[in-house]
Amino acid sequence: GRGARRVELPTYAFQRERFWPEVSITLDGWNTSAAADSVDARFWEAVEREDLEALAQALHIDGEAPLSAVLPALSAYHRSNRDQSTIDGWRYRVAWKPVSDLAGGPLSGTWLVVMPASRAEDELVSGVVAGLERHGAGVVPVVVDERDLDAEVLAERLREVAGQSPELGGVLSLLALDEEPCPGHPALPSGYALSLALVRAMVEAKIPARLWSATRGAVSVDGSERLTNPVQAMVSALGRVAALELPPLWGGVVDLPASLDERGAARLAGVLSAEGGEDQVAVRGSGVFVRRLVRSAATAGDGTAWRARGTVLVTGGTGGLGGQVARWLARSGAEHLVL
Repeated sequence: GRGARRVELPTYAFQRERFWPEVSITLDGWNTSAAADSVDARFWEAVEREDLEALAQALHIDGEAPLSAVLPALSAYHRSNRDQSTIDGWRYRVAWKPVSDLAGGPLSGTWLVVMPASRAEDELVSGVVAGLERHGAGVVPVVVDERDLDAEVLAERLREVAGQSPELGGVLSLLALDEEPCPGHPALPSGYALSLALVRAMVEAKIPARLWSATRGAVSVDGSERLTNPVQAMVSALGRVAALELPPLWGGVVDLPASLDERGAARLAGVLSAEGGEDQVAVRGSGVFVRRLVRSAATAGDGTAWRARGTVLVTGGTGGLGGQVARWLARSGAEHLVL
């Protein structure tokens, strides 16, 4: 009776992000960062200690060599480390960054939810359908099986369903959930083969809506999360290709948790209705994550150069860059090359 009300606690109560500028140090015109390369740091430590043996080993010279031999060695050492630092600056890795729930409005129109017959009764499928309906969508389930691997057959079905739904809001595919071997192509999961057929069918049928594909446990958003269904990541890769080749058609890939509660369904609806351009998204109990490329520091090695061995596959190996890579691999010890 005092006007108090319940509020939700912050999802990331202890998350911190630093905004301090990185201090730069200039040594005789050589610009180095505070996080200098560990090899370079060890070199200057050896200089400060006047450790002749360590310096001679780093410069690959005799410890008794005159200054005329030391200067060229120093110059070569500096060029080598500068080049290595440049290469290290090209290193990137994939990371999943938390964002505020994508602030899309309520869903509108009719959404086709394409699901595999083998998973039509799956709890996640039911949760997705119910969640979309709660957030404003009229859902039309489209159950497909191995007969729909023929894109023309599936296109005809989509034309018929879309013709009965003039206000088509979008298409959400749950086909990735079927991980059983594909009939006729046992090396591929049915979910991947059906997803590919769906993309082709939507192009042929000229469906006027964007296609979203959902996976479950196909990505790990942090080091503590277990990757439960890595085979579904094949559909994520298919989505990235479709995004490049068919931008008007493609909506994105959204990875779902094992079970979809009310809050998760609201986040999924926000992702599908948002116009922010995020097309690689993961919905989790702790929030919404988006895929990003971030710089990756080079890991400290033991000083032993990597050598190729056995059979090496080079995709795109017949182009100019691929040819250079192939020749380098052959020189480096690869016994067999597949281009």
